[in-house]
Amino acid sequence: MTDTDTGSTDDTAAPDSPGDGREGRGGRTKILIALIGGLAGVAATVIPVVLSQKGGDPPVSPSNTPSDVVTGSDAKDDDPCDLDRLGDSWNQPPAQRYNETLFASRLRPRVYSTVTPDSNPEVSVKGQLSLDVPAGQVLYLVRRPDPETRDSFGNSGNNRYYPATPLTPTSAGCWEDDNRPVGYPGVKGIGQIYMLVLVGRDQAAKFPADRKAKDWDGFSPDQWRAINSIDVMTFDVSTA
Repeated sequence: MTDTDTGSTDDTAAPDSPGDGREGRGGRTKILIALIGGLAGVAATVIPVVLSQKGGDPPVSPSNTPSDVVTGSDAKDDDPCDLDRLGDSWNQPPAQRYNETLFASRLRPRVYSTVTPDSNPEVSVKGQLSLDVPAGQVLYLVRRPDPETRDSFGNSGNNRYYPATPLTPTSAGCWEDDNRPVGYPGVKGIGQIYMLVLVGRDQAAKFPADRKAKDWDGFSPDQWRAINSIDVMTFDVSTA
């Protein structure tokens, strides 16, 4: 009875009771761990901010563009005439000559050409040149069949001068002449010597009428020498 009464009326746990002792220390340990975890989270948030305020490296973002990457607009500015992005059928003519006096302090002119595979080929040319056309002058494209080449019938080029069209380069110096027929069916093989020349405005105005004249077939070398012109550049285009 005494043991039973004592057990039922004593509600004070002994300090060294196994159950109560473990439960108290475990609670304090959990609180301490939670506190340490909270401090670590605050530190993880604060440290990057402090570093950035003291000149540390900013976070890397996928949207950042490296300074040495050339953007599309920059590439366009480097090649305003799109000459470096022409298709595989376009080539730089191997023989190019230009007036070294006119381009002494300027970039060397560039030109590309392409030829259709027809029996009467068409030639397209595109180029860029840094040249200020003087007042009263016109930049004109002239072609001359190369006398050193032969067509499919064995005939050689007639070496006559054919004014083709006036050219007005853009502010970036871009110019072009597209799909110009060489002459006649079977002419394939006759190389074309292209010339860019400066002629007087009055002379340039006469060229269209010359082309329409009856039986006109270009200017002979002697006739061309009598025309006051300044050679800007020449290049050869093969149709073989």
